[in-house]
Amino acid sequence: MDGRPGADRGTTKLGWQLFEHQVDWDYFDEQSLSSVAAIEDGGFKNLSGQVYRAIVVPSSMVITQTGLERFRAFVKAGGKVIFVGKTPTLVVDKTFLNAPRMPRPT
Repeated sequence: MDGRPGADRGTTKLGWQLFEHQVDWDYFDEQSLSSVAAIEDGGFKNLSGQVYRAIVVPSSMVITQTGLERFRAFVKAGGKVIFVGKTPTLVVDKTFLNAPRMPRPT
């Protein structure tokens, strides 16, 4: 098993739990994370002007270098990043070739 079915189920379950507690949420893709959303007003601001102050990352094995850097800037600006399930262990830049291990928080 490569972990995707568990990640899919976990993401779906988390979405339903947020709905049940009347918490507004949305999906945020890699393109939004890396280039579209601006870091403003203590969060990520999308093109519609909505500001996200918390990002929930479902179980994943890999994160892009750009995504990692954006998460760090987001947290520095006051945002919260919450990992649910497995946290990434590899950081990928342009390819998986020579991808370094994920640095642990200090």
